[in-house]
Amino acid sequence: MRLTRFHIVGIGGMGMSAVARLLVARGDVVSGSDKGSWPLAQALAAEGAVVATEFEAGHVTGADVVVRSSAYGDSNPEVAAARAARIPVWKREDAWRELARGKRVVAVAGTHGKSTTTALAWTALRAGGLDPSLICGAVLRDIGTNAHAGRGDILVIEADEYDRAFLSLEPEVAIVTNIEHDHIDIFPTHADVKQAFARFASGIVRGGWLVACADEPGAAELAARGDDLAGRQVVTYGTAPQAGYRVVELVQRTDGVSFDLAGPFGTPVPVSLRLAGAHNARNAAGALAAADAVGVPATAAAKSFATFSGTERRLEELGSERGITVIDDYAHHPTEIRASIDAVRARTTGRVIVLFQPHTPSRLRAFFDDFAAALRTADDRVVAETFASAREAADSRAGAKALAASAGGTYVADPEAAARVLADHARPGDLVLVLGAGDIRPAGIRLLELLRERAPV
Repeated sequence: MRLTRFHIVGIGGMGMSAVARLLVARGDVVSGSDKGSWPLAQALAAEGAVVATEFEAGHVTGADVVVRSSAYGDSNPEVAAARAARIPVWKREDAWRELARGKRVVAVAGTHGKSTTTALAWTALRAGGLDPSLICGAVLRDIGTNAHAGRGDILVIEADEYDRAFLSLEPEVAIVTNIEHDHIDIFPTHADVKQAFARFASGIVRGGWLVACADEPGAAELAARGDDLAGRQVVTYGTAPQAGYRVVELVQRTDGVSFDLAGPFGTPVPVSLRLAGAHNARNAAGALAAADAVGVPATAAAKSFATFSGTERRLEELGSERGITVIDDYAHHPTEIRASIDAVRARTTGRVIVLFQPHTPSRLRAFFDDFAAALRTADDRVVAETFASAREAADSRAGAKALAASAGGTYVADPEAAARVLADHARPGDLVLVLGAGDIRPAGIRLLELLRERAPV
């Protein structure tokens, strides 16, 4: 039988590398390209994929299907060559649809918290003796990658709403963590976001489950839609009194959180996490509710959380020098910034100093006042120049400078400048929180280097 050859445009990114890993695991021939060398792409190369570090039209020759990242459109030379050669060009959601064929899908959607909740849900199912496949938007520290090809019939997938990709899925279980306004280039209004999530929920298979957060208005509203969810079972989770899976006795420790989960299983189940923040307690509750829907006892699933190491770039400690702790986090929305700052308060007796890099000019313009207010909840703040992704050009309106001024912080042009400012500002006992979804993480690593250089011999 002739094998299918897939060529992946943007194979180094989280979304495309996960797709590529599952295609390789099932025996397809996989090649891919990206701009520069990416760790996830290099890991795929070690497993048999042919990976190029630049885009060239010739790379698609012989491909049966070209799969492109949302970041690359028809102007990409490989996409253009595929179209000229009449090679089918798939988007991310087309690949998801292919990989989900014949699978029972557990899909995790929401404006925030998807990656961690996806990883927790997958971990919970494995604790019940299942071997589900995984597509996650972050690398799980426990396995060192963002995807897993399981032997079972379940696929746990981070159902990203960007470009409405999640509408391609027909989940048996859908977790919705929250429904806030984001991705202005796709959803001009909050109503557009709500409508997309309502369509996503309507795609749940008959007899399936919607697991929605009762603490967040958008998700709670979705759970109450009634006739729109006819034939599906709806459960809620969170700290709200009406939640079906309720977080009680929440304790935020220096090394994580613990709580009891009250639910339809009689005695509350004790849960201990090595993750910080009340938001992660909610994420864990949602994952446990989903596992319960699939048939994995909450007691078994909860035990697996005690050793769960989390995902990269989600409140990830980079190190400590001279009594200063540096933590990296992917937060790039005002709600996420507030949650991250709140989460790390228990970890320090000193100040929380935030370095924030806005992610795309459109998001910064849409939520400018909320960003400023969120940053002011930190004790000191530095704002780096806005990250311009492959989807959006650089900011020509000096938005980052204006944000720094509005938040009462310091503006810096790049990660190196940020590291130097922070090295001068921070003092023993402080915690530096590096926030952003772009390329700001190296500033935290560089800060630790500078602190080491300045340490007394």
